[in-house]
Amino acid sequence: MRLLILTNTLDCLGENDAPITNAFRRFGCEVILGELNAIAADDYRFFTRGVLVPQDGKPYHPGSAALGDRGTFFLDECQLIWVMNHPQDRVFCDVWQMLWLASQHTAFVNSIEGLMFLNPKHALGYVVPKENRAFSYISNDFSLLWERYRQSPDQCWVAKPPNSTGGQNVFLLPSNGPNVRAILQCLTGNAVAEYNYGDLGGFKAEYAVLQRFIPEVVQGEKRVIVVCGKAVAWHGRQGHPDDHRSNIALGGKLISVDLHSGEIELAELIGQKLMAHGINFVGIDMAYPYILELNLVNPGGLYDAKLASGVDHSDQVAKLVIAHFQNNWSS
Repeated sequence: MRLLILTNTLDCLGENDAPITNAFRRFGCEVILGELNAIAADDYRFFTRGVLVPQDGKPYHPGSAALGDRGTFFLDECQLIWVMNHPQDRVFCDVWQMLWLASQHTAFVNSIEGLMFLNPKHALGYVVPKENRAFSYISNDFSLLWERYRQSPDQCWVAKPPNSTGGQNVFLLPSNGPNVRAILQCLTGNAVAEYNYGDLGGFKAEYAVLQRFIPEVVQGEKRVIVVCGKAVAWHGRQGHPDDHRSNIALGGKLISVDLHSGEIELAELIGQKLMAHGINFVGIDMAYPYILELNLVNPGGLYDAKLASGVDHSDQVAKLVIAHFQNNWSS
């Protein structure tokens, strides 16, 4: 089987690019590492620049470069494609559109439709059972979110953009907080603070999520990697003492944890529901019994779980993905 992994850069492989490439090679697969933002078309056949990974080469590590002769590779000459990043903003629409067209002929580990429509925070209400998600409001109208906040004066909230990643612009809003009004104005585009004359300033509104704070988060979060509906790897994250966020990149502490049967059952329930929409690899953020976030595009966790526990689960990932698609192709 020939697998094409599409990533942002071939000069610095990510924490999924490296171990997943190594694992598929160990199973005898031909792996190409390709540039996501270089997708192009030759008479409507889609191709990209990339590297055919040497079968006998040294294992890759996160941060290493993809060694080998670089060339061009047609997507329809691969049996499976794995999108590992979001396209860059300037080419975002074009790349997603071309990848969707390519997906009509070639299998993708995570479907383009799923990556586009199920990755934002909007999708939690569709994928996660009501009893396992925090109550939320979503709007680009500052006055609506401000009124919802004021209706519950003793409630703590979290406010964030629906499409941000890595803990960016995630704010903890205490009850009767002095800066809440300004934060909600900022997250919704500061439209109320614009002095527009005859609409010369254009459309300013941006969407924000106002979500009830979950006290269980204080005890730490767990990131669970679910592959083809099976919980494969997990680790814990504890927030920095000076920050309510537990993202590793923002100072959160990586720890080894166990999952109890209820956590595994919930993670696999969500993974199986996502599979119905072509999503076969997902990172689920959990503070049981609540699901905090779904991470579909290049979710960290596989490499972090290895760092925390000393166990590399990448072979299990490759085995499940290969078996799933081979079953689909034979049926």
